[in-house]
Amino acid sequence: MKRFCLIIALFVMLSAGSCDSGLKFNNPYDQNSDAYQSGADADADIQDPGDTEQDTGDTQTDTGDTPTDTGDTDDDRCRTENQGKECTTDIECGNCMICLRGGVCAKGCTNDADCAMQPGLYCNKKLARCLNIYASNKACSELNCPTGCCFAEKGLTGLKCAREASPAKCGLCDQGTVFSPEDSRCYTAVCSSTTDNCPTFNQDSTNPPAECYKCKAGELICQTTTAKSGCSASGYIINTAQCIPSGQRCEEGITECCSGMPCISGYCY
Repeated sequence: MKRFCLIIALFVMLSAGSCDSGLKFNNPYDQNSDAYQSGADADADIQDPGDTEQDTGDTQTDTGDTPTDTGDTDDDRCRTENQGKECTTDIECGNCMICLRGGVCAKGCTNDADCAMQPGLYCNKKLARCLNIYASNKACSELNCPTGCCFAEKGLTGLKCAREASPAKCGLCDQGTVFSPEDSRCYTAVCSSTTDNCPTFNQDSTNPPAECYKCKAGELICQTTTAKSGCSASGYIINTAQCIPSGQRCEEGITECCSGMPCISGYCY
């Protein structure tokens, strides 16, 4: 009995000591206890492992393979399907196609390299024609002649642009040549400054005669000249044996004045 009391006393002492040491036994089901709070915090840190969709990083990215505008619209392409088609003007053949002598469509020029058949020719890409683009104040350049056709004055003495194409004005000529409505023939688009073909181009001319024409360097069109023997300032070749000296009577349109001036009011001046 004495021993039992000793054990009880020891248990009481241990219980009192545990309270003094600051040890605390928390009820895990008490919402105010530290154990309950720490357990709640732990639950909050646990993520929901449900079937939620996770970002795998395999997002769709722009590969750069999207269609781009090349600038080559259907209207820009050469209408090569019209090759050999019958025509009367270039415009009937379509983009970068031309109407050749014989009235058939063929592919025209698209750059200056296509015009190497003769020095002085350049490609008017709007007309698809190899032309003399510097003569006559650049009458046949892309800027001054973007539509219609470039045509020549008689004897290739000048170039002009017809903004609206017509068979009468534009004719039917091969690449590198131009039509002259005045004498209904095709001339090379540039004359030759080495083997001067201007006298040939103007062989039917009498006023002035063919001998007074020369290919003008730089412009490469035909002009009258005073450099050839017998050609006056007006471009006439004067036959001194038959001409009328200044101050003498003359007949208009029949006799020639030695000065090269025309007969005026029956007298040479």
